[in-house]
Amino acid sequence: MDETPILGNQDERQVFQQILGLHGPPAFMRRAQRVQQALDDLLACCRKRRDDWLVMVRIHLGTLQALSGNWEALRSLVTENDIAALRQLTADLQPQLRAPVAPTSSERLLRRALAELQASSTHFNQRWSEYLETVDLGPVNEQREGYNRWYVIEKECAVKSPRVARQGFTPLPMFTRDELRALLPLLPVIGN
Repeated sequence: MDETPILGNQDERQVFQQILGLHGPPAFMRRAQRVQQALDDLLACCRKRRDDWLVMVRIHLGTLQALSGNWEALRSLVTENDIAALRQLTADLQPQLRAPVAPTSSERLLRRALAELQASSTHFNQRWSEYLETVDLGPVNEQREGYNRWYVIEKECAVKSPRVARQGFTPLPMFTRDELRALLPLLPVIGN
């Protein structure tokens, strides 16, 4: 009968490192990576759609910014909170016009540009709200469900200790539409 040598701590680490090198990370680590990847993929898809649908908002925001010269010029048309929201929206969306637009002091032109921004923001928000209701959260939640169910078991198999396997483990809640809305929110509608 062949005797199997009992490995010491240093030998066990070496074997673990060799296995890791040959087969990649253990199952519990791959599972955690798949959970994150599923969420990243979902958000990337949604961000791409969002970015595509923000074209008109960017054009109207850029036009209003160019016509006003600076946001302070709109003080007679909007509130202080609206000006702060315009600054934030500009920082977030970074509108760039293809052709230069000269600043104006005409309140009529500024009102029209503001109305166009309001209309495009409202249209985007309606369309975005409808889209978010159709996003399939199933793949993300399936990965989270599998993580909650199998992560500790897979880790225990790898580390050979139930105590170590459970240490620091927190089950993941299911990803909700409210979380998706918080990560990819509606736009503020300026001047309402």
